[in-house]
Amino acid sequence: MQAATVVRNARLISGLVLMAFVTGHLANLSIGIHSLEAMEAWRAQLMDPWRSGVGQPLLLAAVCIHVAFGLYAISARRSMTLSRADVVQLVLGLLTPPLLLNHVVVTYMADQVTPDFDSAYGMLLAIYWKFSPGYAFQQLFVVVIVWIHAALGLYSWLVLKPVWRRVGGFVLPALFAVPILALIGFAEAGKEVLAKLASDPAWQAHITDNITSIVKVTSKMDALQAQILLTYGALLLLAAGVFAARMLRDRLTPVRIVYDGGACAQGRRGLSVLELSILNDVPHAHVCSGRGRCGTCRVQVDAGAQALSPANDIEQATLARVSEGKPVAAGVRLACQARVLGAGVEVTRLLPAYADASAARLPQDWLADDAAPARDPAP
Repeated sequence: MQAATVVRNARLISGLVLMAFVTGHLANLSIGIHSLEAMEAWRAQLMDPWRSGVGQPLLLAAVCIHVAFGLYAISARRSMTLSRADVVQLVLGLLTPPLLLNHVVVTYMADQVTPDFDSAYGMLLAIYWKFSPGYAFQQLFVVVIVWIHAALGLYSWLVLKPVWRRVGGFVLPALFAVPILALIGFAEAGKEVLAKLASDPAWQAHITDNITSIVKVTSKMDALQAQILLTYGALLLLAAGVFAARMLRDRLTPVRIVYDGGACAQGRRGLSVLELSILNDVPHAHVCSGRGRCGTCRVQVDAGAQALSPANDIEQATLARVSEGKPVAAGVRLACQARVLGAGVEVTRLLPAYADASAARLPQDWLADDAAPARDPAP
């Protein structure tokens, strides 16, 4: 298995683990629509497994892997040819680690530095709604950021698969409903907590004692936050630096590519055929935004095959899938994976620029388009 497949699978699996955690957390919050007591009753099923001897290391590993390979993906980029959805996904992905930092430190570290700390939902909601409302709004912002990032990633992965026709009608409503119900549950449980604080002096004293314990170790947790943020910032700068250095190096060697119909594109060495198409406004299908998943960007290499990078395992697997079990025709490449390393490259786009996700799910329905070049739309 090549490195490209290892990286993609690791990011996918770690992302699914993190989404499972976030989904459980939001589902638990949504139960607050019923009552705070119900939230606590369901916490054992939905959240306690993540605090176990297996769940906590698994969650920590998923966070580290997803962040590490996310930074690696930035450093490995060759251009900034991003769709709007990709820009949103990238920005939210970069914001997620620092935004989640306070939440992770308080809920997972407080009970370690203060053994008597009560981390029940009632305690945490009391802090959010009574003693630190600003932190409550921060958590709402975190929920929106993390969920949108996860939902975009899940959608872009599933929409290209044949199973989407069966599950799409359920998945899309769920992606909208889960965070909305969680926010409503958060608000309803908050109202209950405020009422309990006003009517139960003993419980209010218990909350105050726990907050006092947290205040005593605030400096330690602030120092930990600072260390994590500095480390994350340094790694992010390193990834950006590697990306910038590669762009400057490759800019010294320009390349040119010719398409069917006489269109041509120019750019720097190392860019993929698809990246050159996008940078030069040459119409080219790319449903998965160049991730090598959909196969809609495939081209027939008419000349200069030796000037392209070799096909990696991701490209080979996708071409085999869209070929419906038939041998892959000689010279057919994925434009998003074939990097232009030299001169003399000529290609024919095999699918029209308007090809959509159905071309990935049902490639046989688009085979007729493979037989003829994908001409540019008429002006």
